[in-house]
Amino acid sequence: MILCAILLIKLIFMSTKKETFASLIKQFDYRYDLREAFDDFLTMTICAFSRNPETGLSFDEDLYLKTITKYKEEENRKLFPKLLSCLVNEMDERLESSEGFDVLGEFYELNTPKNSKSQFFTPWPICQFMAKATMDESQKTENNRPLLILDPACGSGRMLLAASRASNPYNEYYGVDIDHCCAKMAAINFFLGGLFKSEVMCADALFPENFTLSYRISMLPFGIFKIEEKEKSPLWWLYNNSMKGEKKNEPEKPFDSWTGKGTGSNAGSQLKLF
Repeated sequence: MILCAILLIKLIFMSTKKETFASLIKQFDYRYDLREAFDDFLTMTICAFSRNPETGLSFDEDLYLKTITKYKEEENRKLFPKLLSCLVNEMDERLESSEGFDVLGEFYELNTPKNSKSQFFTPWPICQFMAKATMDESQKTENNRPLLILDPACGSGRMLLAASRASNPYNEYYGVDIDHCCAKMAAINFFLGGLFKSEVMCADALFPENFTLSYRISMLPFGIFKIEEKEKSPLWWLYNNSMKGEKKNEPEKPFDSWTGKGTGSNAGSQLKLF
């Protein structure tokens, strides 16, 4: 009788316990590699946010279908939209939290070591301190134009998220990271965090020619859009120009890729290193 009562209490507790992003995604750990499931969630989320208004489908519909195919069980497939719902809710609830709202980065740090090695990002309070120290009033705008703020090793984008909260919301935010998983986390964080003039490039920051791909986040059109050719990436042009300086034989590119105002490779000099 006592045993039945204990089991009943446990069942009630389990049924009323609030589901979190971490608790939901860990359900994959019984059948799948957790790191792979997390990366697949990032991939499918970006696919879902890259909707083609003409067709109503994702620009990466084939990639989405290819990624979800490995999850043959219906209950596992249903977890992905629930994960996105939890992620959005948790980020919203933690907007003013002293711990920050980088839910993806926190999970990645604690639960997805690779070859027994973990990757850690700058703690949120330090990000806030650096953002406030760097983004003072005199640096929020330059010549009545938005600043182009760069983090060349952005990780999950935490530093730029803090910068966006401490500075002019009309600034443009750019991240570079050699780890594709980090680039995807940053792109999703920027989109859900409202950084609609931003881009994340997957490349070696020291050698921008080593371009893998890029994710551009915008309001119009609304979504996250993958760029696979470096010449079509505004960030690549800006970063490449800032690294190499003006070249006579280099084609000109619009200074402000969002409004088309101004031209020339001098645009690269406007990138502000975070």
